[in-house]
Amino acid sequence: MDLNKNNDFITIGDKKNSTITVLWFHGYGSNNWSFEPVMKKLNMDLDEKLFVVMPNAPVVNEKKSWYPLPETDNEGVIKEDYEGLMESKRMVYDFFSMLDLDSSKTLIVGGFSQGAALSLSLMFDNKLRINGCIALSGYMPCEEQFTNKIDDNAKIFIAHGYADKAISFESYKKTLNFLKNKSKNVANFSGDFGHTIPKTVLDNLMKWLREYFV
Repeated sequence: MDLNKNNDFITIGDKKNSTITVLWFHGYGSNNWSFEPVMKKLNMDLDEKLFVVMPNAPVVNEKKSWYPLPETDNEGVIKEDYEGLMESKRMVYDFFSMLDLDSSKTLIVGGFSQGAALSLSLMFDNKLRINGCIALSGYMPCEEQFTNKIDDNAKIFIAHGYADKAISFESYKKTLNFLKNKSKNVANFSGDFGHTIPKTVLDNLMKWLREYFV
């Protein structure tokens, strides 16, 4: 898989004059354009301090997907493809190196649903100097494989809805507990919404960004 193929990514903001780079990953079956309005508003509200890069996931079985989805075996046990996730992360690192970004700027990775899961997994590597992670309506994939701690200086914002039918609130609580055991800098928000990004989430995300990065 190659994210560089056909330059299939979009950007928002001024690469040169921004102070924060955001690498944003859409959800399973979606695409990068679906988050353009949200990212444009976020950048505007933060006084154009962001340079947002949004790649498109490769197409797998006619759906855009960052990594192989979990499967359930005949005994009801959920099986995750750790090697598939690692291959996707290698793809992300190759894509990032192609962007030729200023490494001295703040770097935030983030995403929605499967994109949030991918972003959380990136926090356990030292391939990139990641300062923050935004995980909306996601979960921690292959968590038993990630035994190390997250960098003490890295901040995480995670949000989830009680009524999320795609990724359960129980999965969120499990992920939150896992992250709090790995990092001392986890901010979380939950509310009465489904698998979406309501204004309350964006408002709390904005407060978090202003507190730590702007």
